Amino acid sequence: MKYKNQLMLVPVLLFFSALHVKAQPFNLDENVKPVELKFEEYKKQGEEKAKGRISVNTLTQEQDTAYYFIQGLNMYAPTYFSLNSNQRDADITIKLCKENWKTFHRSGGVKGKSLWKSDFKTEGDFGIMVIANKKPVTYVLMVWTGDELKVEMPSVFKPADASSAGGSGWLKKNMTLVIVAAAALLIIAFLLVKLKKKKS
Repeated sequence: MKYKNQLMLVPVLLFFSALHVKAQPFNLDENVKPVELKFEEYKKQGEEKAKGRISVNTLTQEQDTAYYFIQGLNMYAPTYFSLNSNQRDADITIKLCKENWKTFHRSGGVKGKSLWKSDFKTEGDFGIMVIANKKPVTYVLMVWTGDELKVEMPSVFKPADASSAGGSGWLKKNMTLVIVAAAALLIIAFLLVKLKKKKS
């Protein structure tokens, strides 16, 4: 009976451990407590629909390394990341992570009054590791992502005007291929004539 109760506790423990991992991504190190950055809808003035989502954060870092993460990304929407500082003595290293804090997919740096940016596509979330080589340092960390793109299948039918206009364009682009094909046909024809002469 005792062992049966212990076995019943296993799924419950697994469930709560899964919740903990989900709530804190990249948690392979218990000492790392990443801060979640939040998206807000980004709208241009005078437009009803949002063009995307943005997260702008002005942060002051006093420790050696700061950890952040952001969720809700879509593989079909481009993501833009930037970090900039207005401090002359700023010396910052940035590392973008996906699976854990040890594997860096993108990395860069900011020295003085400058900006480092990167654009990419990813699904779900990603982690941001910021290393301050000189402290304290203030910087602006921004993440932008566009709305999900609607992928339209290309039509197999083209308007008559487009097909006739595109013919000469195709010929110009593939002129070398046409010349090679024509030369190959001439060589084959020449060989066939020679073979016929030999047979006769």
